[in-house]
Amino acid sequence: MPFADAAKGVKMRGFSVYVENKVSSDSPYFVSDTQVRAALGVLAENLEINVNSERSPDLKALETARYFIGSGFDPARLNRHGAALRLVHCTSAGVEMYMPLDWLPSNAALTNSSGVHAEKGGAFGAMIVLMLCEEVPRHIQNQRLRRWDNRLSGSIGRKTIAICGMGALGSAIATRLRPFGPRIIGISRTGAANEVADEMVAVADLKDVLPQADCLVLSCPLTTETRGVIGKAEIALMKRGSSIFNVARGPVLDNRALCEALASGHLSGAALDVFDQEPLPAASPLWDAPNLVIFPHISCDDSEGYIDRCLSVFAENVRRDFAGEAFVNRVSREIGY
Repeated sequence: MPFADAAKGVKMRGFSVYVENKVSSDSPYFVSDTQVRAALGVLAENLEINVNSERSPDLKALETARYFIGSGFDPARLNRHGAALRLVHCTSAGVEMYMPLDWLPSNAALTNSSGVHAEKGGAFGAMIVLMLCEEVPRHIQNQRLRRWDNRLSGSIGRKTIAICGMGALGSAIATRLRPFGPRIIGISRTGAANEVADEMVAVADLKDVLPQADCLVLSCPLTTETRGVIGKAEIALMKRGSSIFNVARGPVLDNRALCEALASGHLSGAALDVFDQEPLPAASPLWDAPNLVIFPHISCDDSEGYIDRCLSVFAENVRRDFAGEAFVNRVSREIGY
């Protein structure tokens, strides 16, 4: 239903949107009044919009707000001052820090921005898989060492790529890889069929897939089920010369085990975009691990249009609220995402 139709005859005056920013206005993650109004279209006429800094909140405005937009927010603050909230929208996909949602006001739903990362993250992920299959980390290391090593790699079309987490991001990576011809095995919570994978299995069967993988991509949410899902035993199951890319969350992968496997040569390379602690401390052994490429958590967020895509999800849910329809991207207390 178009926004205009959803808003017809609805008296929403007095309902407000509370926006909380942790960043300054020059950040690509800043949410402005103008962006919220543009996303809402005609529905903005029926809503008051309050944009505030996390460091100087307007608690009186928060206490009367129906909608909240933010990321990295303090759940306790919303629990104390957000009794009137109907919707809390997070401008990121990861929501593990908010679980188990015991802080959520009784009449409110938490929604996230899952799916907005697929365009950039899909291309970035495909780039990394191609780099790892061509053993680019080894060539980067050899360049630093002034070492000529012209060992050949195999064609991507004869390799098997396992992708653990086949949501919007994992599926986007698989879609970008398909034209290159690798076999793609997807791993998800249920193992349900996915048209972009040649085969799908459940997380419970992960150990059957690992020995087949030339490259393992981790793109799953962080939940109790996926925390530490790839450790020393799992890496040992992978074939010698295989590789790993973690674009999920740091705690999904045991980085100490990863370093050991890189140092021994069991893994030919790895790439990390997420870490247990961010920014990654200067003293972390990861900086010196051989054949490891480090990215500072930049693989999926776009310098242009990222917040606008997040707000499109929010705006759709405001429209649905007006129309009495179920929210999209609603976070499940039971599943954890």
